[in-house]
Amino acid sequence: MSNNYKSSNFLKAIKKYNEEERGKLVSEMEEKRASALEKAEQKGKADADRYVKKLITAEKSEITGRYAVKNLEAQAEVYKARDNLVNEVFKRSAKKLEEFSKSPEYREKLLSFAKEIADTFKDNSCIIYVKEDDLKYENDIKSVFSGEVEVKSDIKIRLGGLYGFCESLNIVADNTLDSKLEKKREWFVENIDLKIS
Repeated sequence: MSNNYKSSNFLKAIKKYNEEERGKLVSEMEEKRASALEKAEQKGKADADRYVKKLITAEKSEITGRYAVKNLEAQAEVYKARDNLVNEVFKRSAKKLEEFSKSPEYREKLLSFAKEIADTFKDNSCIIYVKEDDLKYENDIKSVFSGEVEVKSDIKIRLGGLYGFCESLNIVADNTLDSKLEKKREWFVENIDLKIS
């Protein structure tokens, strides 16, 4: 065998080896490239998912906030409407009580209120407060008490009735139409299906 033939075979073997190595390198590069692309794609999807979730959370928060504000505004309107209704009902009731305090039947009611207070105070001295217009019933009021009584007017009593204070017992007894109406207002709001939840 000649040197040329040996050289030619050697060159062919090197060439073949180079082609095999080149093929392996290209294959490895393709695998690394595919792996890198897959990782980049997965990372991109994860980033996109996080971003979308962040946007959805922000949108939900904004919608929830807007809903809460609208809900509060609606509740405020309902409270206002309820208060207007209650105020109107009790304004009419106060007017009727004012009219009643000018009727002949009022004197008897006033004296029955005074009797209830007299039963509480017994023989003790007391001060009884009435509205200015009811001072005309001073002697009638005093007649139902067994202890010493002073009758005075109080501008806080607008509708009628009376209240008394007994210093020795340290008791205030309130039978004013004003306080009775106010207690009815509280009851009305609690019991006439005007609750707001």
